[in-house]
Amino acid sequence: MDRPRKTSSFRPDIQGLRAVAVGTVLLFHANLSLFRGGFVGVDIFFVISGFLITGILLREAQSTGRIRLGDFYAKRARRILPAATVVLLVTLALTVLILPQIRWESIGIEAIASALYVVNWVFAAGTDYLNAEVAASPLQHFWTLAVEEQFYIVWPLVLVVLLALLRRKARSGTLSDRGAGAVRAARVGVLMILVPSLLYSISYTAIDPAPAYFVTTTRLWELAIGAALAVFAAQVARIPHWLGHTLGWAGLAAIVAATLLFSHSTPFPGYAALVPTLGAAAIIAAGMNGRAEVGVGRLLTLKPMRWIGDISYSLYLWHWPLLVVGTFLLGGELRARYGLLIVAFAVLPAWLSYRFIEKPFQNWPWLKRSVRRSLLGGVSLMAVTVVCASLVYVTPGKLNPEYDTAGTTQKLGAEALTDDFANDDLATFTDAGKPVDKVEGGFTPSAINARKDNTVVYALDCHLGSPEATPKIDGCIFGDPEGDVSVVLIGDSHAANWAPPYIALAEKYGWRLRITTKASCGFSGSSQADANGGEYTTCNEWSATSFDQILEESPDLLITANRFTRAAWPVEPTREKARLAYADDLHDNLQRMNDAGIATLVMNATPRMTTDVPECMSANPGHLTACATPREDAFGPGSGYVKRTVKGLSDADVIDMSNWVCPDADACAAVVGHVVVWRDSAHFTETYARTLAEPLEAKLRQSDLARSVLW
Repeated sequence: MDRPRKTSSFRPDIQGLRAVAVGTVLLFHANLSLFRGGFVGVDIFFVISGFLITGILLREAQSTGRIRLGDFYAKRARRILPAATVVLLVTLALTVLILPQIRWESIGIEAIASALYVVNWVFAAGTDYLNAEVAASPLQHFWTLAVEEQFYIVWPLVLVVLLALLRRKARSGTLSDRGAGAVRAARVGVLMILVPSLLYSISYTAIDPAPAYFVTTTRLWELAIGAALAVFAAQVARIPHWLGHTLGWAGLAAIVAATLLFSHSTPFPGYAALVPTLGAAAIIAAGMNGRAEVGVGRLLTLKPMRWIGDISYSLYLWHWPLLVVGTFLLGGELRARYGLLIVAFAVLPAWLSYRFIEKPFQNWPWLKRSVRRSLLGGVSLMAVTVVCASLVYVTPGKLNPEYDTAGTTQKLGAEALTDDFANDDLATFTDAGKPVDKVEGGFTPSAINARKDNTVVYALDCHLGSPEATPKIDGCIFGDPEGDVSVVLIGDSHAANWAPPYIALAEKYGWRLRITTKASCGFSGSSQADANGGEYTTCNEWSATSFDQILEESPDLLITANRFTRAAWPVEPTREKARLAYADDLHDNLQRMNDAGIATLVMNATPRMTTDVPECMSANPGHLTACATPREDAFGPGSGYVKRTVKGLSDADVIDMSNWVCPDADACAAVVGHVVVWRDSAHFTETYARTLAEPLEAKLRQSDLARSVLW
């Protein structure tokens, strides 16, 4: 067996572990399907950071009895800020030079938040359904730096407070040994962070995994695991060498297993994050007591591994903006071979950054001699980023004023298609519905404002997000609350699509209209699958509760609209069977409504564009036909599912507005009659939806069922 070498404060195996961490992240981001769980690399980084930072703090506390916060933060500023600032500024430059203006505002905000190391909270707030199809930010990877920096602020302060409390005990005679006191304070502190954060991570991940992935409170325990290793290092180092070797290889196996077996459908962090974090902890523990270069350390301390570990920080910073910009230039799709080429190219700026930015700033004597200079230098770098990011944020609004329709005599949106609203099939299509490269006279809203042009049901919380299960009633009744005709509009975000014209009709005719919708959740009577194929429990609860509420209020008419490519849970052997099962479950719900004397209308499937329309328009202002979608691609099999839901029902009908949404025989346009139709790839702008009120009324009047109930 290899004999352990003399203990050293430098751990070459940890440099190799950094290489493992950044390697898994890069391969995952390069879209290699084999490494679909490569996101766990950031969890390895968290454990490493917790271990190293706590070791630094603990050694100072043991030797001096205190922690010099200014000196600690000055070292962090010299280590982190120079390279990060350069990447932020280069990313802002690439944004202005290459990316469409619709992204500038959000990237500007994210750059400001990145410079202030709070961007993880910005990304957590942006995980709602409205942003589900928005392209990834080139600064999204900065969330991990934000979590670490917040830990670097909180953890030393916790130790300072605990050390102060223990010094009081020492003066009273209950504690005399300074070194033991520092260790005791650290042990108390690490448990104060680790246990509550782990429990919260497990709980919040189960409820709402998307924001749970980013927030600091679900991640602190991962850094605390590394901190615990440093705090209990004396005990861990005494484990037998055979056990150390076993732990090292077991830890590497755990990391490999997580990388290969986890995927985007794995609820994370929560319980699952224990696998890579404990794996990383096992490797660090294995290298203690002189074992850094034996066992698994023999692999980790190979020169290539250590070299990648040396540049891992810069490599992590550079690879992601290059991938995002590259993906845009490649038409929005990143194949693995191109992903590998980009991450391989990222090694060059990473090495240059390490060689000429990281190391020089860390070791610059003029800065190192003065805590004040280091901190002021760090603040100055942050300020430069904030100023540049603010300019990027405000520029699109100045360059793209929204098209002003006030006082115009032009008909807008669906109103421009035909004066004969009885012509529901639009047999003779007009130029207003045909895709064109440029819209003479402009359009509204502007491309950069289209995403925000959303129906009021979102602002009123009548549309629930993924974690919510209780339908809201107060504030979600439109028209006349005491009206003689009672209508309920229910479904997923495609039902919210139709809220504006139905609200307009409710106000016009005095209906009592209640709207209740939920993200990615159809009005089905059985279990539904979420986007990852798991059971969508809050959806099922919402659907069941909504059904009972509707039976209790007994409306005259139920209207539902849903995305008809959803799937029942458990997912059938094929996606097609799962979708058919979902349609059958929706049919059963409508049957029960009919049995209770409630008439039902189903809106035909909404077409789905093949591009994120506002971004496409922003990127192609003089070539808007690039943002159109062939009609057969846009509609797909949706209409077949809709017909299946009403087949055989005695009191149900389908309202088909397809030709008003896509009023061209060949393709669905981005703009119709001076109005942008889409705020993403499958949802209307509120401006366009409002113009559908009159043609929707004509359609309803052509339905014997709808006409008999509503008029």
